[in-house]
Amino acid sequence: MLGPVSVSLPTLVIELVIFLATVWLMQTLVFEPIRIAREEREKAIQEGLAASSDSQEEAQRGAEQVREVFAEARRRAQAEVDAAATRGSEIREELIARASAEFRRLLDEARVEIAQDREQAAEHLRDRIVEISILAATKVTGQTYDQPHVRELAAAVVAREGLR
Repeated sequence: MLGPVSVSLPTLVIELVIFLATVWLMQTLVFEPIRIAREEREKAIQEGLAASSDSQEEAQRGAEQVREVFAEARRRAQAEVDAAATRGSEIREELIARASAEFRRLLDEARVEIAQDREQAAEHLRDRIVEISILAATKVTGQTYDQPHVRELAAAVVAREGLR
């Protein structure tokens, strides 16, 4: 077995000084650089997180701006489409109105022309009836009815009786 342990005061003081020197050296040469490195690392991480957060916020702002630009572009495009559709409808209505007016004008012209042609045809027919009547009267009676007053009288009778 071991004998009694004796403690020597000078040895204890030397060991205490060596221990404190070792703690101070460890603190100065080992723990302090580790602490500084840890703090620097934490600071870098925090800065990176802040930068990341800023980047995310900036990206979100950019995305929002893009959405706003697209929304505005859609609104403008829809407004242009609506305006074009409205203008197209207006042009269509205008063309229909012009075509209708042109149709009515052509129809009126055709009616006038038909009336003139009918009147000319009726006049020609009346003249022909007068000629046939005078020719028939000449053949039936054997007399000649070429005088202008006879022709005028026959024309008056045909005009009075009309074409029925």
